[in-house]
Amino acid sequence: MIILRVDFSSQIGLGHFKRLMVLMENEKWKMKNMIIVCKECIESLSPYPIIKIKNENEFFEKVKELKPKEVIVDNYNFTYEDEKNFKTLFPNIKLICFDDLCMPHYCDEIINHNLYAKKQKYKNLPTFTKVKIIKPLIRKEFKLAKKRHFQKEGIFLSLGGSDAKNLTLKILKILKPLRIKVNLYTTSANKSLEKLKKFTFLNRWVKLHIDEDVAIGMAKSKFGIITPSVISYEAIYMNLPFIAIKVADNQKYITKFLKEKRYIVLNEKEIIKVKELLWKLL
Repeated sequence: MIILRVDFSSQIGLGHFKRLMVLMENEKWKMKNMIIVCKECIESLSPYPIIKIKNENEFFEKVKELKPKEVIVDNYNFTYEDEKNFKTLFPNIKLICFDDLCMPHYCDEIINHNLYAKKQKYKNLPTFTKVKIIKPLIRKEFKLAKKRHFQKEGIFLSLGGSDAKNLTLKILKILKPLRIKVNLYTTSANKSLEKLKKFTFLNRWVKLHIDEDVAIGMAKSKFGIITPSVISYEAIYMNLPFIAIKVADNQKYITKFLKEKRYIVLNEKEIIKVKELLWKLL
């Protein structure tokens, strides 16, 4: 058995959950029993059984009860001290931690799938800790969509499955004078969904896609407006030019990498520039 310790919701987003699902498609884990343990999550999205917890002490109790062979953590709130406590309590259970920020860890294995990742960035790790740098975790639907040939038109717009800061509507209002076709991709986890439905009903140049295949959306579009997160790796894989909008502190390393590669990345206060940039780029 493997426990996946991950949280995902309309407030914190779905990125960690989605990349774990890609990892679980790997032959190494594919045929094993999985259980997700979370403080907050959208249970309907999970293909695996879910156990809810209130805190990490309760998580440790579940680990003690379930006796898994491995635990995979993809959660910024699972701290260095939590990792250390885990290895003290369960020295024989393999602890694997996802990392995006080259932070200190006390686990058996660190997985970093970012394009900017380098082993030498990790300093003063325990002797038993291995650092595993892997290629970006691209979902299989992107690999399938890339092989297909679509007529490309319009803009692909997606600021994550939840868009916790509700920037999508602001960007749509900025784009309105351009009257460019926009394919808006979001999920049912978006708390502003009713407002987006109303806007897209009144503005037919925007087509709203809820819980639909993002890969197909990218494959059909000429340009993208996205976040500097995992989706930017997917856009690069799909050869989709894009503007990225930084919406979270944990996106700083991807932002730096993208800027070095001459991609345009704006912060929240700069989104008004999107209209002017698109005039020049399209």
